[in-house]
Amino acid sequence: MPAAEQALAATLSPVRRRELVAGRSALRAALAELAPGLADSPLLADDRGAPILPEGWVGSVSHKGPRAAALIAPAGAARIGIDLERAAPPRQDIARWILTQREQMFLVDRGIDRGLASTLRFSIKEAIYKAVDPFVRRYVAFTEVELDVSDDGIAHVTSELPLAIETTWREVGGFWLATARAVRR
Repeated sequence: MPAAEQALAATLSPVRRRELVAGRSALRAALAELAPGLADSPLLADDRGAPILPEGWVGSVSHKGPRAAALIAPAGAARIGIDLERAAPPRQDIARWILTQREQMFLVDRGIDRGLASTLRFSIKEAIYKAVDPFVRRYVAFTEVELDVSDDGIAHVTSELPLAIETTWREVGGFWLATARAVRR
């Protein structure tokens, strides 16, 4: 780990430090695959916590417990996001905080398990927020984005944000893995 990252890690709690190391390791592995000469670059964070990648690259990172996932791409008009969540109902009911009324009614009308559906939608929305943050630079409420989640690993996004947003999701080893791509309309 480069000295600048070690200095950042030293300021964190042990749990947060492990997450940082896992996330940076995932980012570094992605860079080694797509841009080998940049894999040893320091990967710090911006003022909103997003990873700063070497010039010419954009990326996102997520961690949950001992697992981490990273997504990188050549810089361009689009920004990307990734999220990793346990594919299990949450300890508390989060639906009323993260789902729009229409999303909640959809689950009721279809008899879909609210807990599991909520964690999937939470994960997709987290990936979306990571992708849109570089454009809006503000907190985006969960209900500012509405999802129509299909079984084919796609969620169609409705939002008033001035962005075109694409998402994918899948279950991997008991975790939801969601990705998002945002570009100005």
